[in-house]
Amino acid sequence: MKWIKILRLAGAVVSLFFLHSYLVFAGRNAEIDRLKQELLELENSTKPLIQTFRKVSQLVSPSVVSLSTEKKEYSRGSKEAEPSPPHQNFSPKHDPHAENVPKKGLGSGIIINERGYILTNNHVISGFSEDEITVVTYDGEQYKRVNIVGIDPNTDIAVIKIEGENFLPLEFGDSEEVQVGDWVIAIGSPFGYQQTVSAGIISARGRTHVIPFELPFIYEDFFQTDAAINPGNSGGPLVNLRGELIGVNTAIATRSGGFQGVGFAISASIAKETAEHIMATGTVVRGYLGVGTHDINDELAVVLGLDDKKEFIRHFGLSTEKGAFVLEVWSDTPASKAGISPGDIISELGGKKIRNTTDLQHAIRHARVDEKVIVKIIRNGVENALEVLVERQPEDLAGKTYVAIRKIDEPTKFSLGLVVDDLNPELAKSLGLEGEHGVLVVDVEADSPAERAGIRPGDLITKVGTNEVSSVLEFMALMDEFLEKNKPVSIFVKNKGFMTLK
Repeated sequence: MKWIKILRLAGAVVSLFFLHSYLVFAGRNAEIDRLKQELLELENSTKPLIQTFRKVSQLVSPSVVSLSTEKKEYSRGSKEAEPSPPHQNFSPKHDPHAENVPKKGLGSGIIINERGYILTNNHVISGFSEDEITVVTYDGEQYKRVNIVGIDPNTDIAVIKIEGENFLPLEFGDSEEVQVGDWVIAIGSPFGYQQTVSAGIISARGRTHVIPFELPFIYEDFFQTDAAINPGNSGGPLVNLRGELIGVNTAIATRSGGFQGVGFAISASIAKETAEHIMATGTVVRGYLGVGTHDINDELAVVLGLDDKKEFIRHFGLSTEKGAFVLEVWSDTPASKAGISPGDIISELGGKKIRNTTDLQHAIRHARVDEKVIVKIIRNGVENALEVLVERQPEDLAGKTYVAIRKIDEPTKFSLGLVVDDLNPELAKSLGLEGEHGVLVVDVEADSPAERAGIRPGDLITKVGTNEVSSVLEFMALMDEFLEKNKPVSIFVKNKGFMTLK
């Protein structure tokens, strides 16, 4: 009887186990069925977005081309492209005027005209001749006869052309409508994989200091996006969910050499304006002022020896932080001829309010050559209106050349590498500096902070920070204050503006 009870109990336990397993299994199946049903219902809600991405890709892809470049004859100085710096991967690594170019390259392009005009980045084709560029269209057709219509290194934009008709151009969108958080789609040929589509959002707008070229007239207005962009995407489109071009993919910030979620696309407004100029004339003609400016912020305040932006505003008698602070004015330029001086704050140009350097850049870019515009400046807390004749932008700026300095018997030397002396009347007359005040730079040590800042013999220093100087003694006292605090020293050099020594 005892064993019978044990067996019955064991059977009951086994039955309970299988019953529990069945109930768990049945419950799990029911849960799976419920989740599947909910996903089907949710799909009805998400289907419009899915369809949007599909249709945008279908609409835009026929307007996107792949570009490949290859040197046919290698110059003696040429070499394989060096690894890019850790900050930017395929942003323009090479100055367009440099001799060395990579042996091969990849990029993308955007058809913007049914007759075969293609918009791309200048750095994609820079250094290559027309017969070293190959274009591959959406349907796989190759074009080895390419015409370089024109380039604009200052915006990193280029226009090329392939022979043919009835191409499908991409429509430009309104860059001003783009907001942070907007969905965007990037299409291009990353690593040579043609017609690759990635999606993301606009992470930021109005980014500058993206192009590392040392050119005098860089125009930057970039959208930042987390849509995947990699080497080979350069020159390809960034579009909105209407399939309109809102940016030209140009650069990424990376420490790994690949995509890390931070990409940059040139604003379509700059790209369109530049491309239209190039297609019409083969070049880009812009006006210029001849000034170097800085936004009014804490960084600028420190450079000038002030504690912060608030102190800057008080010191210059401003009511707001809006405006573009003039750091330097080149000689024999529209700005210098009109009387604009370093230390001025530009608040308006041609009737357009200037809130920052980007606004000023935009206003100058749209100013017509050989026309007069009214530039409003704030000087010593007072607003003045100056008439400026806009001139054609030169390729470079050669600053004022100074007369050679005679040897001074007892100059005063500073640890920052400067040798200065008082500006006496006789010396001032010989240098054409009559009526000026300050200390004269007699010599600059090689590889010193002063030389690295761009100070040269013959420069006239008139301010240390925001304080004017008329003698070596005043200069020494002010410099000592900065050196004791171990802070960067900003000095004002006539015709060059503020220069920082660290």
